[in-house]
Amino acid sequence: MELTPGKIFLADQRGLTETSVLRRYSTFNFEKYYNEHKEPFGDLFLCNDESIAGGKITFFLCKEDSLQILMPITGGIDIVANGKEFALETGQVQVLNMGKGEVLEISNPYQNDVINYIQFGIKTDMFLMRASEMLFNFDFEKNQNQLVEIISNPKLPFKLSAGIFAAREEVIYKMQNPNHQFYTFIVDGAFEIEGRLMHARDGLALWDIEQVELEALSNNAIVVVLEFGF
Repeated sequence: MELTPGKIFLADQRGLTETSVLRRYSTFNFEKYYNEHKEPFGDLFLCNDESIAGGKITFFLCKEDSLQILMPITGGIDIVANGKEFALETGQVQVLNMGKGEVLEISNPYQNDVINYIQFGIKTDMFLMRASEMLFNFDFEKNQNQLVEIISNPKLPFKLSAGIFAAREEVIYKMQNPNHQFYTFIVDGAFEIEGRLMHARDGLALWDIEQVELEALSNNAIVVVLEFGF
């Protein structure tokens, strides 16, 4: 099988920032972490896997005009953006349109539990949707073994899907346009994606592709898929 053009971002090669409050793994260059092989993929410049200690708070300084996508994996998070408060639980995704230099305050509402969330950042020059609240709900437990479309809005320059799969279940993701970029992040378990073996917290960028074949190699394997560059 001839491999389609792509690039794997291995989980154990990510940048790590660790304090008593926060443990952050960065797939792409972020803050003090820099590696020449971890440049942004098209407009996707941020893919952070963050855990916050019980009852603690962290701050995110936005370096680009961008759409920030926040997705709790375990527990929930409280966010303050521009004086507005947002509470997020698992099964929800919040999209925030942020300007360069703006700050998010992200806190763990649970006193005794560590929470974990994924944050993606996609560069944009869209300020039309500044005021709108973009909260999306999903339940892939009810729709197992398929990619559930969580965000597909003609006003947004990306599409977000996710799914939970049993071992050996397969799915084909059809790109809206082969000129778009495809990025997938494995939350849990193992997958084979376009002939590449992927494990938990690995990322994979693909381009010049019309459809993507995914096969779960373990039970309760969870994957997130971003299509962007609209």
